[in-house]
Amino acid sequence: MKNLKNLHLTQKIAIAIPVLFILSGLTKRYVERFRFSTDFRWIYEYGSIGAFLLIMFLVIFSFANSILMLRDLKIEWPKKILWLLLSSSVFLLAAGLMIAIEFDIV
Repeated sequence: MKNLKNLHLTQKIAIAIPVLFILSGLTKRYVERFRFSTDFRWIYEYGSIGAFLLIMFLVIFSFANSILMLRDLKIEWPKKILWLLLSSSVFLLAAGLMIAIEFDIV
């Protein structure tokens, strides 16, 4: 935990973005079991919409944090590239999937 205190804010956000992305995907998957329930369908509806909105927000925020990281982070380039890849991983995944869908690769 001592090492996390020494990180720049953009580095902390770069760690949080993929973790939140994975958690929102898991949330979207696990609220599916409430889909056909008559009493708890609202859990599926709100959970599904909330997870989708969080995923879209994280894709945009991943791109924005990557730009901020390039501008503000003052470390050596090899380490900066690794942090940049971590931060932009969600955006690169979404962009790659959109390109694959556009060219009918998937």
